[in-house]
Amino acid sequence: MMQTVEVPWLMVLANAPIVAVIVVGVAVFLLIRWLRWSLKRRKLEQLHGCETLRNETGRFPYDFFGIAKAIILAFHFRRRTSLPYTNALFERYGETYASNVLGYRLIFTCNAANIKHILSTAFADFDSAPLRKPLFEPITPHGIFTLDGAQWKQSRDQLRSRLSNLRKIIDLDLCERHFQAFLQHVPPDGQQFDAQTCAFALALDMQTLFSLGESVDALSYSQSQEKKQFLADLLFVKDKIVKDGFRGPLRHLYPKRRFLQCCKRAREYVLAHVIRRLKECNGMDEKAEAGSIGRGRSSKDGGASLLADQALSILLANDSMSTALSGLFFCLSQDQRVVHKLRACILDSIGLTPPTWAQLGSLHYVRWVLQEVMRLFPAVVFNARVANRDTTLPTGGGTNGNSPVLIQKSEIVVFSTWGRHRLGKDFGDNPEEFYPERWEHLSGDMIGFIPFNKGPRACPGQQYAMIVLTYIVTRMFQTFSTVTNYNTQYWTERISMTLENENGVLIGLS
Repeated sequence: MMQTVEVPWLMVLANAPIVAVIVVGVAVFLLIRWLRWSLKRRKLEQLHGCETLRNETGRFPYDFFGIAKAIILAFHFRRRTSLPYTNALFERYGETYASNVLGYRLIFTCNAANIKHILSTAFADFDSAPLRKPLFEPITPHGIFTLDGAQWKQSRDQLRSRLSNLRKIIDLDLCERHFQAFLQHVPPDGQQFDAQTCAFALALDMQTLFSLGESVDALSYSQSQEKKQFLADLLFVKDKIVKDGFRGPLRHLYPKRRFLQCCKRAREYVLAHVIRRLKECNGMDEKAEAGSIGRGRSSKDGGASLLADQALSILLANDSMSTALSGLFFCLSQDQRVVHKLRACILDSIGLTPPTWAQLGSLHYVRWVLQEVMRLFPAVVFNARVANRDTTLPTGGGTNGNSPVLIQKSEIVVFSTWGRHRLGKDFGDNPEEFYPERWEHLSGDMIGFIPFNKGPRACPGQQYAMIVLTYIVTRMFQTFSTVTNYNTQYWTERISMTLENENGVLIGLS
């Protein structure tokens, strides 16, 4: 028979003073640590002439660990309302403000001067690898997303070398073949189809042809099982990386088995193609080499593994082409005026024959339309950097928000491309509206326009993307004159490696 065990309450009470001393000691330690941090911060602010930044934590006065803010961010991400939520905060607190998320002090900004400072002026003060490396390392351990400093510079230079001669790597006949494959998915007589799905497949086919020397055949009706598996693995990896990026430290609570399996299979697929291309290029005269895997290779690049990292970095990059094309179809389905003007400008300039290299640069209205779409629907809506030393931002401090702001080492600055493009007064009246003509008086080089980022980490493939997009859009509206709108729901964000509409882009072309 079991005996009842009596709780030794007298022993607990006897030890209560010890427990109290430990609790008080920890509290005092944390208080002293916070005071020392505050004093150091104040001295640095005085040294650099900085003023206090607006702080969102006033909404959560007792949320010392930033748990409430993390829950709210997760809530909006799941509800697909992160973009309007963050824009509302910019309108409430100003273009730059601070917030506490899971104990980390995050600075959010959509200010053009601050973004230019992070990306260009003070580029050396900020790193991206500490944020990206844990996300990308399983699939591309030595790719451009996991590197900073000299290693990153070497990887960037290799990519730029591959993209240095666009006339050699962009074959307009191949662009035409991809366009014709896209047309096979457009139903006749303006019937409904999801242009977003087709645009994504088109971009994937062109990306894989460039990076691997062979298309993944996403638009083909006879795609091989091997390519289907690779595509499924790649898409899962992309989705997981983005979700884990939003989760921050909480990503460690989620299972990774499938993610690691997909990374392994995708990397093996790419590595096999790299090795095959190396064998094909071996002994080939450099002038005759193909413009994908072989170009930019040196005897010191570490072999096939590093080339696989480079190819995967291209495939994992935010795909501006699919985002731009799906955004274009969505905007044009609601603005027939621009559709008619776009087609008229194309036909007046070059007629109905496919454009040549010389003609692509003369299609100014096509470029305005593309720039306006990329302004409203940038592929990268949020980006972030970690300060690698005590530094500053030029604006955001003080009551008027015009004074410099102190950024201490290891603090994270998140900048919103979406907010910059839709709230920036430098884009003229009604910046949330689709109006390509605004680009008649604006420049694609203006500091607040960052669809491809700016500075040393600007996308090396931006000219490649613009040329291919110009060709595809030109051929699209040489072929069709009407875009019918079948969308019955509002545009709803789906943030992955590309920015997509959760409801698809339902249109008809005729």
